[in-house]
Amino acid sequence: MRPGRGDGLLTTPEAARLVGVKPVTVRQWRARGWLVPQGLDERGYPLHTREAVRAAEKRVRENGLQASGIDPRQLRGRPLAA
Repeated sequence: MRPGRGDGLLTTPEAARLVGVKPVTVRQWRARGWLVPQGLDERGYPLHTREAVRAAEKRVRENGLQASGIDPRQLRGRPLAA
């Protein structure tokens, strides 16, 4: 995926696609302080670098693994137990 901007920064939807989550998840990461914007676009919306988004995703995943012992990516596409 290539960012639509010439400066290489990603919008929230682009950042979400990069790590395979929904845009609301990226917004939650920002609200919780796990992801800090590296800039703002012309409308004042936050922009992120690829490295910052990947680092935030890694922190969130590792925290979840530590808390639950289950990697949520392994649960995707699996039927729920009855």
